[in-house]
Amino acid sequence: MSDVAITIRVLRDGSRTDELLGVLAQRFGSDRVWRDDYGGVQVRVSGRRPTAWDELRDALDAAGNDWRQWLHLAPRPSGWRT
Repeated sequence: MSDVAITIRVLRDGSRTDELLGVLAQRFGSDRVWRDDYGGVQVRVSGRRPTAWDELRDALDAAGNDWRQWLHLAPRPSGWRT
């Protein structure tokens, strides 16, 4: 099965951002989550595109309902089918 790279944008730096990224690293593997110097975070998720996006969003939702104040995950592209 192939990997899907999904980009998340950091809206605000802080300890909560670090906690949320730590949750993603724990869920998907620390070698599969990396932050660039421009406010982007790449997350590599195994699986088909729609399933991978849902899995990433579910992991963020499980980390707390405030994650949208710290990170931006674009809506699932409409062309992605399950």
